Amino acid sequence: MDKYYWKITKDIIGCGDDDKVDGPRGADKSIPTPFKFKMYDDDGELYYQGECSHEEFYPLDDFGMPNAGCTEIKYFQSDGTLQTL
Repeated sequence: MDKYYWKITKDIIGCGDDDKVDGPRGADKSIPTPFKFKMYDDDGELYYQGECSHEEFYPLDDFGMPNAGCTEIKYFQSDGTLQTL
């Protein structure tokens, strides 16, 4: 597995300090995070915004799903649209 790093940049639902969360534990924080994402619950409610080093499920699997029950992650594309991964 490639080394990866993600960070939550905005906690939309306001669960405390979730906008200061990053991962995975022990990750190299100098890894660039060019891919911007949003995470949603199964009702389509936006919970988190963030950045990731890869356009993958890592933030959803590592944090969004276990922490808040998020079920979907969408990444911004070069044209500014969001695409579900």
